[in-house]
Amino acid sequence: MNRRSFFTAAAGAASLPFSAAADDDIAAAFAAARRVNPQLAAFDNAPGEFDLASVRLEGAIPDGLAGVFYRNGPAQHERAGERYRHWFDGDGLIHRWSIGPQGVGYRGRFVDTPKRRAEKAAGRFLFPAGGGGIPARAGMGGTDSINVANTNILPIHGELWALWEGGSATRMDATSLATKDFVALRDDLRGAPFSAHPRVGQDGRVWNIGIMGAKLAIYRLRAAGALEAVKLHDAPPAGLAHDFLLTEKSVVVVLPSTRIGPVTDGYFGAIKGRPDLPMAVKVFDRETLALVREAELPAGYVFHFGNAWEDRDGTIRFDMVFGDNTDEIQELRKPMRGEMPDSEGQATLVTLPVKGAPHLTPLRTAVEFPRVSPRVHTRRHRYTYLAAQAAPAQSLWFDAVAKLDLERGRHSFAAYGPDWMVEEHVFAPRPNPRSEDDGWLIGTALNWKSQKTALTIFDARRPDAGPLARAWLEVAMPLGFHGQFVAA
Repeated sequence: MNRRSFFTAAAGAASLPFSAAADDDIAAAFAAARRVNPQLAAFDNAPGEFDLASVRLEGAIPDGLAGVFYRNGPAQHERAGERYRHWFDGDGLIHRWSIGPQGVGYRGRFVDTPKRRAEKAAGRFLFPAGGGGIPARAGMGGTDSINVANTNILPIHGELWALWEGGSATRMDATSLATKDFVALRDDLRGAPFSAHPRVGQDGRVWNIGIMGAKLAIYRLRAAGALEAVKLHDAPPAGLAHDFLLTEKSVVVVLPSTRIGPVTDGYFGAIKGRPDLPMAVKVFDRETLALVREAELPAGYVFHFGNAWEDRDGTIRFDMVFGDNTDEIQELRKPMRGEMPDSEGQATLVTLPVKGAPHLTPLRTAVEFPRVSPRVHTRRHRYTYLAAQAAPAQSLWFDAVAKLDLERGRHSFAAYGPDWMVEEHVFAPRPNPRSEDDGWLIGTALNWKSQKTALTIFDARRPDAGPLARAWLEVAMPLGFHGQFVAA
């Protein structure tokens, strides 16, 4: 596809209308629920932006661990008594935790997008949101007009890119967290969807996808962030593909059992579950970006994948968190009105042969946010780490981190306890590791009882042995989405 036609497709996706239907009761409903349920601090506005050279530390930083842990997530859910209707809509806040022998420091900054600057000056929301309910009060010039940069972080060439689903990445300073500008991969790609889950190969190059109506974009970038190749493919109009997979040979995209309909209740409201449709699997050559094979999986919804690898005969194996509720994205409206979502994803290992039907092996229920050691990314892995409910009957959110052994079918838990709401934990390899699991798990969690957020470090070999160190903020931060660790 040439540049002109690519731009036309992207512009068409960017011009989708958004609902302006009012919902005046949602802020009041949340406020009433918040007064009686301290867990809802997880979905409140952030209490502010902070610079803390040192935070209170329990335990000791393990020898060899030094670097920065970044996390991104929605943290401005309300303005002037008006509240977003979907968890995905809040303005992104970047958390920067510096970790080393000297202890732990913290810095938090909102991504200063044009949207946020305009709304902060006006003192109210000005632009429609993906969840609907916010009327347009200012002109829009494409999807970056509503870009909230709230989903993930890509450390690249000494900078940070704050990522969103529907538009450009946002460049930031990795130390000060000062916002710079939108990333322009190419002039005709300004504002084109660049998803929040890029995959980095062992050679440092970056692959990503973007959903544009009934088109799927596949991107490949050099390690320094320059665009190397992009290709547009026809795809079912699923509305959203949040994550994908990379092997040493292939890009694997699994499209959920959804279809995008008329946008009358926000873009997210237009994504309708279709339990009658299988999930479509598309496999692309990662160098040519050409489609090489297709398959189908049972009807369902997948937000996140762990890792994938490819056997010599072309069989692809990967793990994912699978749910049979095809309307899963609608569950994430509930926290905005003060309710907990009803979701129970199942860690599942998928075997995708070159010929014949795929095979699914269930591993563990009540989990999300799978991560592996970056040293085994795109290659065969044994261990996956996930946020989990160790005691689903006692907790309404994740209260532990699970370590799954894909080879032996075993799992163990780093249990936080019922007073905690656990976020995604990432794997930081030990320098010169001796095994795949030789490193640390690093992540944040909200202690809703004390109304404080903490960063915790576990030994990835034995997370069930308990924390090695825990660093505390004296405030409750809203739950975020995804994070990355950058070694010093």
